[in-house]
Amino acid sequence: MKQFHPSFFLTNRGVLTASFMAMLFCYGIAGAISVPAHDYASGYLGGTPYHSIWYMNAYLIPMSLTLIFVGNLTRKFGIKTMATYAPAVFIIGLIGSAIAVDSLVFIGCRMIQGVGAAICGGLAGGYLNGGIGKTHSDIGKGLFVVTFVFAGTLGVAYGGAISWHLSWRLVYASLALIQFASWILIFRYLPKDQGDKNISLDWITFILCSIGFGAFSISLIYGNQHEWFQSNTYVSLLAISIVALVLFFVRFSSSPPLLNPKVFSDINFVISSINISLIMFSVYLIFAILPGFMIDVTQNTILTYSGPFFLFSLASTMTVYAFAPGINTHYFARTVKSRRVMSSMGVIGFGLTSIWMAQTSSAQSNQTITTQLIFLGISFGFFFHEFLMAFATVPAELATTASSIALFGGNLAKVFGGALSGGIDTVSTQGSWERFRSHINQTSIGLENFQAPLNNQMVEAIHAHHWNQASLDMINHSLSQQAAVVSYINQATLTGCLLICFGALPFLHRERQDKA
Repeated sequence: MKQFHPSFFLTNRGVLTASFMAMLFCYGIAGAISVPAHDYASGYLGGTPYHSIWYMNAYLIPMSLTLIFVGNLTRKFGIKTMATYAPAVFIIGLIGSAIAVDSLVFIGCRMIQGVGAAICGGLAGGYLNGGIGKTHSDIGKGLFVVTFVFAGTLGVAYGGAISWHLSWRLVYASLALIQFASWILIFRYLPKDQGDKNISLDWITFILCSIGFGAFSISLIYGNQHEWFQSNTYVSLLAISIVALVLFFVRFSSSPPLLNPKVFSDINFVISSINISLIMFSVYLIFAILPGFMIDVTQNTILTYSGPFFLFSLASTMTVYAFAPGINTHYFARTVKSRRVMSSMGVIGFGLTSIWMAQTSSAQSNQTITTQLIFLGISFGFFFHEFLMAFATVPAELATTASSIALFGGNLAKVFGGALSGGIDTVSTQGSWERFRSHINQTSIGLENFQAPLNNQMVEAIHAHHWNQASLDMINHSLSQQAAVVSYINQATLTGCLLICFGALPFLHRERQDKA
């Protein structure tokens, strides 16, 4: 196996590698910009709070569903064909988001982004983990994991800094420019392949899968906003998803495969895919609420909380670099035995840090959160040994299918984690208001529980039964802050407990399959 040298990028293979890294970077950033850019977008586009929820999910859901089909599409039409059309779709979605003047148009463009990004992400993962060639295999795997972690963790800081200093529209425009440059180079240097026209595409199974998982994902988001089973729409979506998923699993077991079944013969890949999904679900519980907590409770702006998240990204990337094969000559954890120990350390470390984050209050300092994010970053970096174990023994011809499956599980877990996070947040907010109502209905003395964030004028106004708008605004702010703290504590505790339990999952890997 060759060792990495910067001159590698001066070769045709190196140019292709850099181009696919750029494609993977755009894929990761577009799925991680989350709160910063979308807060600005919501203000400019005039969307409702319900619309803003879909700014992220409209990207994640189509992307997750498309990913499972990427492997077969690539086998049938060839990598060159897919790498010609998919970036164009991605770029159209990015440009559309950058110029959108309506909230619904923006959501539609995010959906287009998701479809294009799914194919681009699968192709990039396939090339770096197998298509780069056997002699450069370690280099490709190392560059994949470093790029993936860097992009996936940089999103909040990237979106926040550009939105604050320039414009939220430039977040998407800059990604479109990067994607366009990589597209041109891939089109120029990637050899043409014919694919296999004899491979059948089971569109019925794919449609059933999309309806099943898609309707279920949408039902989780919709139900949280409309009182769950009290909403006929939620019940209908849930019923449709159950029926579609049952039909999907029945057909999946008896029809031409939607995925190349050979990929599931690698037990380490199967274990890693499951582990990645479960752990990303847990991780996203805390990350779905952390930016909002930093704004509502610790009084950060979009710019000031970008700094701590950049340190999180830096800590994650540097940790990953320490064990990236091919690009770091001194990397450690070269065997499955050592990698599963490191992965377990990362999962448990993230869980313990989450428990630490749960020990908070409305007086939480920004310095403490920054320190916690650095610890989260280091732990997150250790966890990415899972990706190295996932692709350690996957054959090159299955790399695109394997990367698509791994990314599918991780992104669908984000959707479920975000939905559960929203549900916990809603319950916490309702609980705060219920406690306030019980106190004020029983006696004014009960308001003492809320006096800390309220000034003397507000308290006097309440006791005098004279309610003005300023008083109501102060109560609302106090209760919102209290709800944010309670929700943050609940989700950080849940994340910590889940991850400590999941810390044993990496040890399921089979050492006998390691080729390191």
